[in-house]
Amino acid sequence: MDRVALVVTCWFALWIGVCVAFGTRSIGLAGFYSGALAGMWIATLLSFLWPLIMPEAINRWMDS
Repeated sequence: MDRVALVVTCWFALWIGVCVAFGTRSIGLAGFYSGALAGMWIATLLSFLWPLIMPEAINRWMDS
């Protein structure tokens, strides 16, 4: 179960970081909060697609 939590944490950190970087680059410091919120939503919505986009090696690693 600890491995799943690690993958989820990395997943959310990746999407929040990407959206914050894009938000601050496009509209400045005000984009930090909106980027973080957008990243959280994107990570949440895309987490339902994990079976389709997650490599099989990571799935096996999380299950073991």
